[in-house]
Amino acid sequence: MDDDQREAITEARISGVSCRALAKAHQVSTTDIEAAVDRRLDYQLDERQRLRLVKLSVERIMALMVPFFDKAVKDKDVQAGTLCCKLEERLSLLLGLDHPVQAHVDVYAVEQRQQPSSYQKITETLMALKHGPHWEPSSDGNGAALPDPSAND
Repeated sequence: MDDDQREAITEARISGVSCRALAKAHQVSTTDIEAAVDRRLDYQLDERQRLRLVKLSVERIMALMVPFFDKAVKDKDVQAGTLCCKLEERLSLLLGLDHPVQAHVDVYAVEQRQQPSSYQKITETLMALKHGPHWEPSSDGNGAALPDPSAND
């Protein structure tokens, strides 16, 4: 495989053509296609290269932003404005400006109404049976029978 063929294969792969389709078109194996791409794209993806790629992406986004921002502001073009927002989001993500929203929950101690114990419930039920349905416990815990309101009729 010559350099021109490797170049064509790599450009086709970058454009999205599958390895199988390229292998069939060039009558080589998919391994040969992958080797051609690896040979053509032979660079290290170290921190320096990453920084270079980030800078290139930032510049591309900024260049794309100019005409659409102008159109969004001057012509009040909603689609151009939406695209600008998407470009800004991508830029923020690329530069690490998007921080996850930190939500915290403040837990407040809510005082639960004091529920009577099962002993108290049983005692109140027995006392109501003994003294009548209008019996209520008194503040001292002994209880007092209240007069029957229907008895006055």
